[in-house]
Amino acid sequence: MNNSCETQACVACNVKNCVYHAENDMCSAGRIQVGNGAATSAKDTCCDTFKAK
Repeated sequence: MNNSCETQACVACNVKNCVYHAENDMCSAGRIQVGNGAATSAKDTCCDTFKAK
């Protein structure tokens, strides 16, 4: 899998206790990693980029 990013996308996020949480409920992280490769639904996924404030 290629981990390089060539586009910039807006990612909505309402996790206010994350260091990447920005105004207007947006994520300011330069790269987003979504985890749980065995997920079978959206509720099984998680943001592995999360860092607590």
